[in-house]
Amino acid sequence: MKFSRSTTYGLRALANLVLAGADDNQKVKSLKIIAEEEKISLKFLEKLFSRLKKAGIVNSTRGINGGYYLTNKPENITLFKVLEALGESVIVFQCIKEEGDIKCDNSSKCGAVPVLQKVQKAITESLKGMTLKDIV
Repeated sequence: MKFSRSTTYGLRALANLVLAGADDNQKVKSLKIIAEEEKISLKFLEKLFSRLKKAGIVNSTRGINGGYYLTNKPENITLFKVLEALGESVIVFQCIKEEGDIKCDNSSKCGAVPVLQKVQKAITESLKGMTLKDIV
């Protein structure tokens, strides 16, 4: 499993919000500042935050002192939810679904399926058990 550039940048930007304490609309941070601090293109960051906002992970306030903030405490936002919002697939094997269910017609003949299911399930559960608080 290899995270895309979108995921890596999205996690870095969210970590930046966590470190800034921007977890309610009283303390916000502009994307321009995050882009400068994280050395990420502002245009690219805008696209990522559009996805994160649509997923309910961040929200924004307008105006001269506007910016983005987390919609929940960092310990309540799982990495799984962030990856989903950013369009990252956590499916490692083509024949196994996200939760470990089989989606292969040859599974009865394949001895690898039980092992692959355990690996997929462990990855999914790990990502659901880790939060934004864990990455800062």
